[in-house]
Amino acid sequence: MMAAGLPAPGSSVAPSATFNTRLADALTAAGRPLLFGLRLWASVSLSLYVAFWLELDNAYWAGASAAVVCQPHLGASLREGWFRLIGTVVGAVAIVVLTACFVQDRAPFLVGLALWGAGCALTATLLRNFAAYSAALAGYTAAIIASDQLGATGGPNGDAFMLAITRASEICIGIVCAGIILAGTDLGGARRRLGSLFAGLSAEIAGRFTATLALAGPNLPDTQPARRELTRRVTALDPVIDEAFGESSQLRYHSPVLQVAVDGLFAALAGWRAVAVHLVRLSHDQARREADAVLRAMPPELRSTSVQGEPERWMADPVGLRGICEAAVQRLIALQTGTPSLRLLADQTAEVLGVFRRHSTGWP
Repeated sequence: MMAAGLPAPGSSVAPSATFNTRLADALTAAGRPLLFGLRLWASVSLSLYVAFWLELDNAYWAGASAAVVCQPHLGASLREGWFRLIGTVVGAVAIVVLTACFVQDRAPFLVGLALWGAGCALTATLLRNFAAYSAALAGYTAAIIASDQLGATGGPNGDAFMLAITRASEICIGIVCAGIILAGTDLGGARRRLGSLFAGLSAEIAGRFTATLALAGPNLPDTQPARRELTRRVTALDPVIDEAFGESSQLRYHSPVLQVAVDGLFAALAGWRAVAVHLVRLSHDQARREADAVLRAMPPELRSTSVQGEPERWMADPVGLRGICEAAVQRLIALQTGTPSLRLLADQTAEVLGVFRRHSTGWP
């Protein structure tokens, strides 16, 4: 028996060529993690250097903040850093105001701190993504600064202002240093990744929906697991959109368009579910006959849509695909139907294709 990984006897592939190929593949795979590690090291080093140069009391807070903010994706790092800065400043201001109101009253001060923490926790549950992180951080910052100024009797000692200034400065130094290093060494790709995800999901939903019509009858598979998986993937677009906002200020102004596009994908999945459930309830012959009538009303480009290989086409020519979907919707609306069942099937198909007609040009 031959050893695994060795070339066969008589093979023209030299061992050195195989080793070089494997080494090149390993270096390629380790390139991005290694680059991220270098960015993390540079961010922490720069933040510690600045903090020590300014002679801050706890320079490690700057290094820790830089390490926390660094993420593999530029958009996530910038977005997290921005909201971490907001949460830190809000928490520092809150503890200074709370100390000023109850400078010599231990019990009201602790009650107010507890209420502030509860309010931040409630806000964090209502918000999403990095905004929720910022709300939680506002509570943490206030509690940390309060713990530094509580004396032996458990009451405020009046040093809240200086503690807040120092702690906020240390954290902000780490955030700014990490942002400078990341923005200067990474061009970002969240916008391109978001466009690929939108195109891929649209192509897969359209392909699987067309396959449902093509397989209507006794061979119709259960589409519920596929719909659930696609619903999960559409839901996962939300943090990717938030990352893209961190990289592109222009994209932030188009956030309503992106939200409508996400809602459109959910609407397409709902229309696909209605068609699948309706076909299952029909007899095999009627389901096949009505599905064929709907397919004949669709252009050949949509009837032949495949699940794989389509995202590139949807991104390369969204305007052309929008025109194809527009023509299909018009033909389905004008389709002569002899039964309410066929009318329902045509209307739901038009609704699904109408989603791609409306939102195919709204991708980043």
